[in-house]
Amino acid sequence: MFKWLGGVAALLAAFLAGVPASAQSYPQRPVRLIVPFPPGGSTDVSARILAQELSTRLGQPVVSENRPGAGTMIANDLVARATPDGYTLLFASSSMAITPHLNRSVTFDPRRDLVPISLFIEAPLIVVAGQGAPFRTLPELITHARANPGRLNVAYPGMGTTNHLAAALFNRSAKLDIVLAPYAGNAAGLTALMRNDVQLAFDSVASASSLLQDNSLRALAVTGEQRSPSLPDVPTVAESGVPGFETTFWFGLMAPPRTPTAIVERLATEVQAATRDPEVIARLRTLGFETSARGPQPFVARIAADYEKWGTLVRDAQIGVN
Repeated sequence: MFKWLGGVAALLAAFLAGVPASAQSYPQRPVRLIVPFPPGGSTDVSARILAQELSTRLGQPVVSENRPGAGTMIANDLVARATPDGYTLLFASSSMAITPHLNRSVTFDPRRDLVPISLFIEAPLIVVAGQGAPFRTLPELITHARANPGRLNVAYPGMGTTNHLAAALFNRSAKLDIVLAPYAGNAAGLTALMRNDVQLAFDSVASASSLLQDNSLRALAVTGEQRSPSLPDVPTVAESGVPGFETTFWFGLMAPPRTPTAIVERLATEVQAATRDPEVIARLRTLGFETSARGPQPFVARIAADYEKWGTLVRDAQIGVN
C-alpha cells in the first residue's frame, strides 16, 4: 500500500516538476503564426517581420500562415480553438474589437476567447483630401462641411473597417454631416478621391504615402494622440479643432485561452524586445507603422477599451448591424 502511494507521489512530483520545465524549454518545434489577411499587403509584410524576429529569438521557425476572411473571424476562431501550447499564435488586429458588434451571429469575444501577449504595432489613420478640394486644412474642412451638410463624401474601404468607424466617429465628434461612401478597398477609394468623386478619405499612412509624395493627395491630419514620426508636419485631428479625438489601429500577438503563463511571458518578452530593435523600427516605419511595446496587461486594457468604444459607436450610429 505505502509502496503504491509512494509511486503515485513520485509520478505526481514528476508531473509538477515537468510543467515549468516544459515552459522553460519552449519552443521545441516550429510555431504557426496565423495571419487574418491575404498575402502581399503591408499587414502581411509586418506579420512576416514579426515571424522572422521571433524565429531568431526563439530558436525555432515561426511560420506565417494566411487565413483571411469574415472580417478576421476565420483566423480568430482558428486560434481560439487551437491547443493552448504556444505552437499556434495569432497576428491579431484591432478589427476583432469591431466585427462582433456588426454581426449578431458572431459569438467571438476578444476579451474572453484569446490571451493577449503583446502589442506589436500601433498606427494612426490619415485624413486625406484631393488636390481639388475646396479646403487645405482640417479646420477649413470642418467649416466647409458645416456650411454644406450632406454634400461632402468620405471614402472608406468596406463596412466595419477601422477606416469606416474612424470616419463615423469623426462625423459624430465634430458634429458634421459627411456622407460615408463605401469602396471595395483602399485603392478604389483613393482613386475616387483623385477623380473628385469624393472629397475625403480616412486611410492608412502606408496606403496613401506614395500619393502624398507625388502631391496627388493632400494630408489634413492624423488620427493618433500624437503626430506620426513618418509625417511630423501633419497635425493631429485633436489639435486641429476636434479635442479628444483619437483612434489608431493595432496589430499584436495573441494565443489560445489557457496557454501557460510562462509561455505567454516568454513570448511577450521576445515581442517587446523586437519592438525596440532599430532595424525592426526602421522596416516597419517604411510601411507607415510604429512599434508598440505594451505587454499583456496593457494589451488587455486596450482590447477592452476598444471593444467598448466601437460597440457604443455602432449602437449609437446604427452602423450595419445584421
